[in-house]
Amino acid sequence: MISAGTLHAISTELVVGMFVLSGFCFLLCMLDKGPEVKANVAHWALLGGLLATPAAIITGVLAAPGEGIENPLLANKLLLSMSAVGLAIGVLLRRRMGAEVDRLHSGMGMVSVGLILFTAGIGGEFARGETLIFFIPKETVFLFPIWVSAIILILGMVILGKSAIQHRG
Repeated sequence: MISAGTLHAISTELVVGMFVLSGFCFLLCMLDKGPEVKANVAHWALLGGLLATPAAIITGVLAAPGEGIENPLLANKLLLSMSAVGLAIGVLLRRRMGAEVDRLHSGMGMVSVGLILFTAGIGGEFARGETLIFFIPKETVFLFPIWVSAIILILGMVILGKSAIQHRG
């Protein structure tokens, strides 16, 4: 039988690989360089990473020692990965609604990728005690106050509304 830790390593590598490919293609889109298929590859890779993310989250929680999310690093990983998932869904929906792949769109895709890579860095800190992300406060859980969450929710609805209006027009 395969352990949850092994499944987590496999699913995490799949997620990180797909998101990195997506981020590289979004960077090419932003720089307006590379082949014409870069936007399609960016979105398909983002979708692939997005589909593999729940498996990485579930196996990560199952592989964690203790009774679930007791460590602040694990709470931060969950928060950041869910933020990346939400942003990735927004990027894919925006594209599906007909938005062009401009600098804003590419930037949102790259932020989603950055959140996943930040999450992976926290995972390295938790599992091995080493990471390239050295500025993480170890015992602090990054939770937004209600007013920040409300602003982000309103901003997301405005972006989706703007995309819907552009799509219909």
